[in-house]
Amino acid sequence: MTIDSHLFLDTLEQMRELLSSPDVESRADDALLTQTIKDFYSLIDEYAVAQSPDIFANEDSEKIKIILAQLTSKIDAIEQHVKLETDKLSFLSKVTPKN
Repeated sequence: MTIDSHLFLDTLEQMRELLSSPDVESRADDALLTQTIKDFYSLIDEYAVAQSPDIFANEDSEKIKIILAQLTSKIDAIEQHVKLETDKLSFLSKVTPKN
């Protein structure tokens, strides 16, 4: 595993830790989001295995590309959900104290 791959895997693990925290997990009411997060966790595990030195290099490269594409898709879906939820709170910037 290269240093970049190791750092990327560490970052993915940090994302897993943040998404599985009770504060975030309790707010993921949407079944689609919950499944997306579960799929994301599985892809992290697949990426870790694909980066293992025991895997043949020829198979490894193409498999990693596929996993990375799927990770990108899951991260985009999670990011979109967060943006939609944040947009729902945009009215708060217009709230002022009543005089």
